[in-house]
Amino acid sequence: MTVEIALRFLAAAAAAGTGRMGRPLALVPAGLLAGYAAFGRGPSSFPDPASTGLAVLSVLALALAAVWVRWLPISEDGVLFAFAFGLPAGSVAAVCVLTEGALVAAAAGAGVLAAVSFFSAEMVRAAAESGGRRIALAAWALVAPALLAAAGAALASPSPRAAAGALLGAALGVAVLAWVPVLLLERARVRRELEGEVRLGFLPPEDAAALELPWRRLLEKRFGRPDERREYVRSALLLAVARSQQRRRSGEAERMRQLEVLTFRTRLRRTLEARSLRTQRSESGEFPAAPES
Repeated sequence: MTVEIALRFLAAAAAAGTGRMGRPLALVPAGLLAGYAAFGRGPSSFPDPASTGLAVLSVLALALAAVWVRWLPISEDGVLFAFAFGLPAGSVAAVCVLTEGALVAAAAGAGVLAAVSFFSAEMVRAAAESGGRRIALAAWALVAPALLAAAGAALASPSPRAAAGALLGAALGVAVLAWVPVLLLERARVRRELEGEVRLGFLPPEDAAALELPWRRLLEKRFGRPDERREYVRSALLLAVARSQQRRRSGEAERMRQLEVLTFRTRLRRTLEARSLRTQRSESGEFPAAPES
């Protein structure tokens, strides 16, 4: 075993460990380490299809190892992961083939970003499922981007510089379009399930409407400070997932989902009560007394 191979194995272990720290900023060094573990330090020529597919699969496997337990069915969390992890990993891939030209390097980096974006989008879908369907979607999220990357390398292998522009455009398109079905499914689930919460009186109708899409959730001023907004949005979206899963379960699994539903309802109720109290104080001109110095 050469020194570089040993270092790449260490980088792989460090990437998985760093990603498990649970902090968004930790995804950046995790992506860099995963990129080095998969692609090395270069410089190298444009890789063959098999090497490309294997390297992309390695990056995605490290991404899965880093955040599998904490993956949530929330689109904005998935987008954050895709770019925080995918851009550094793609940068390493780009540097490795920089001798082939700037456009080839950009295409390689964009290809890795597209693979991570596709993977992240499908993992968001998988997180909303359970059992065998969740495992199947996770396997698809791993294998499909690697196959796409290998196919792109095969098309470009006769003349990488001539194909670089088309590959760059296709990769950027995949990185964005991978999220369209995720957003549509999330919106349909949130609308269907939270309308039930509105009818039961647990959620204001204007909140349910604002929760349907990420940009509405981000811009809704009534959701409070960033920390309050994040907790409220997360609880509401996970409530929608729990309700959806409960409908497809029976027996003990159904009772477990019901406990989750009650837990998320309690969190939402506390947030709404705190918001109502804050609004009443603001309208009445009451403010907390300043602490004595």
